[in-house]
Amino acid sequence: MGREDVAVCHWQGDVAEVRLHLDSKELTLRGDIRATIAREELHEVALCDEGVRVRTDAGDLLMEFAQVEAARWQKALLKTPPTLAQKLGVSPEAPVFVLSQLDDPALAEALAGAVVVDVAQAALLLAVILVDADLVAASELALAHPGKHIWMVYRKGKAAVVGDTAVRTQMRGLGFVDSKSCAVSDQLTATRYRLRDK
Repeated sequence: MGREDVAVCHWQGDVAEVRLHLDSKELTLRGDIRATIAREELHEVALCDEGVRVRTDAGDLLMEFAQVEAARWQKALLKTPPTLAQKLGVSPEAPVFVLSQLDDPALAEALAGAVVVDVAQAALLLAVILVDADLVAASELALAHPGKHIWMVYRKGKAAVVGDTAVRTQMRGLGFVDSKSCAVSDQLTATRYRLRDK
C-alpha cells in the first residue's frame, strides 16, 4: 500500500537512482541510497525545476521527476495520512463492539469514545486474535451478526501464534470474504471480513 516510484535522488551528498515508497508513516529510499524518513520529519515539500524538494530534519532531499509526476508526489507528500480510526471506519457515529482485551496503545487510542457494550448498537465488530480460542470466539461472533463487518486484529510476522494464514483460512472456510486491511501498530495488523452474499 502507499505510493511507489523510481527516481534519481540527491540525499546527504549522494546521488543515485532509488526506489521510493511512501505510506502513512514514512518515506523510504532503497537502492544505492538507503533512508527511512518519518512523515513528521517532512517539513517543506516544494516543486522545483528538477522535481520535488523536501526539507527534512536530516537535510534536504531532492527527487527528480517529470513535471506531472512531481506534482503527484508533492500532493501525496502534503496529504495528511488517515488516522487509524478513519482506516478502521470507527467513530462515535459508527461505534464498534470489541471482543477481547485492548492492550495495544495505538488501537485503544483509535477506538476511544467509539466502543459500545451492546453488540446491537455497533456498526462494526472487532476482535483481537492472540490465541486459537480468540479466533474461534471471533468467528462465532461474526456468524451471529452476519450483517456486520468484523475487523480481525492479530500479530504480524513469525511471532504470531495465530497469524494471517490461520485467520484467512478460518474465515474463508466459514464463507467470509476479506475486503480491507491496515496496519494497527508495529506489532499488530488488521483485516476486515464480511459474510459473503448468497
